[in-house]
Amino acid sequence: MSIPRRRALASALTGAIALPAAMLATRAAAAPGVDEPPLPQPPRPLQLPAFSQQTLANGLTVVVAPRPGLPLLSLTLALRAGPEADPAGRPGVAEMLATLWPKGATRGGRRVGASEIARQAEALGSALDARSSWGASTLAMTVTTTRAEAALALMADVLRRPLLAADELERARAQALDALRVTLGDPGEVARLVLRRSFWGDVPHGRVAPPAAVQRLTLADVQAFQSTWVRPDQVALVLAGDTTPEAGLALAQRLLGDWRAPAAPPPALALAAPRPLDKPLVLVDLPGAGQSGVVVAAPFVAQAAAERPVALVANAVLGGGYSARLSQVVRIQRGLSYDARSLAESFAGGGMVVAQSQTNHPTAAEVLALLRGELTRLADAPPTADELAARQATLVGGFARRLETTAGLSAVLVGQWAAGRPLADLARHVPAILAVTPAQVQAFARQHWTAGALRAVVVGDLAAAGDALGAQQPGTLRLRLSELDLEQAGLRKPG
Repeated sequence: MSIPRRRALASALTGAIALPAAMLATRAAAAPGVDEPPLPQPPRPLQLPAFSQQTLANGLTVVVAPRPGLPLLSLTLALRAGPEADPAGRPGVAEMLATLWPKGATRGGRRVGASEIARQAEALGSALDARSSWGASTLAMTVTTTRAEAALALMADVLRRPLLAADELERARAQALDALRVTLGDPGEVARLVLRRSFWGDVPHGRVAPPAAVQRLTLADVQAFQSTWVRPDQVALVLAGDTTPEAGLALAQRLLGDWRAPAAPPPALALAAPRPLDKPLVLVDLPGAGQSGVVVAAPFVAQAAAERPVALVANAVLGGGYSARLSQVVRIQRGLSYDARSLAESFAGGGMVVAQSQTNHPTAAEVLALLRGELTRLADAPPTADELAARQATLVGGFARRLETTAGLSAVLVGQWAAGRPLADLARHVPAILAVTPAQVQAFARQHWTAGALRAVVVGDLAAAGDALGAQQPGTLRLRLSELDLEQAGLRKPG
């Protein structure tokens, strides 16, 4: 390189090196919230709207959560029936009905197909969301306040007068079967399905809908569920956003007040407690799988249990985030997985907490031992004060974030109504979480998370996982995926 060129390059580099100093000078004068992120603010108290719950003469519940200031309203029609209400031997009916609701309805005496229903919803500025989950099946939209009546009129027709057409059922069946083919190739998903059957057993909350069940579904099954469960005294209209209790009640009366309830009382469900499989460990061989799915279940509390706040905090300590114990021991300390966490569910008959992770086959046995170990260790090693405070903050923050949007607020209210819990309990939720002590968490774990109460499932390439898996637990049930039958109490296909 010539001397002039070297001098030019040196000059350019000198200028480049001098640039950060100029940038630092600019940064020193930066305005928080304009040139850089805003400064942290003092914590704000959680403020809940003044909830209103009223009942129409036909038994339909109207729940209103006013949030003025932004002209948006989230509307949800919730049916107090989900997969737990599926007839015996017919899992998947509730989910299929929810899928078919927006696929056509009678509107103004005219049959309107799926495409037009979708166009009408979009013209109101929102998709029509339909889904079915434990405890409730829902239709929901979020629209500007001026379009609320038109949105509810559409939702009411879809819920009360769905077409339930045979061709739409076949289309939805094909889509469901395609989704199940993907699910049954994922070791983590298979593990969670098997664990539900293994922990809950042959009770309503232990039912899953494998491909054979979806194939058996008939239009008569879906129509029967609609006629049995979809009635005003099993439905709530939840409104969250720019409205008032008076306006919400008047809207419900105009569009749903003419809906007559049948003379017979609504159906009653006997929601039983879990009846776990007598095999504490189930191994499912999925040759060629990329990784192993590892899940462990332990008892949780029922919806109405007084110790539910303690249970929620115990689950948060166990696996409620990156800094929780499962993530610490499985991911951070040992590097065995990208994710390790726990999830909890509560129903009238009881509940289940699931510790879950995914790992390489040779380390599946180690991850299984760690998940089990952390569940039972909480009985001997209660959270420290700092650990507890961090997990409580996570729970409170998560709850507060759900209330930030009208759709999130509506979902919280639907869950509260579907579970039969008073709306007033929401105001006590945060204080109850913050009042939990380390000793209460330890006592909860000692009572519920014992080694004998655990059920575990590992799904993966068992040959690659080695013999250590089966050696962990006497009486292990070992199956090939081709032998698995999620509708059988013993999980194995007959014959």
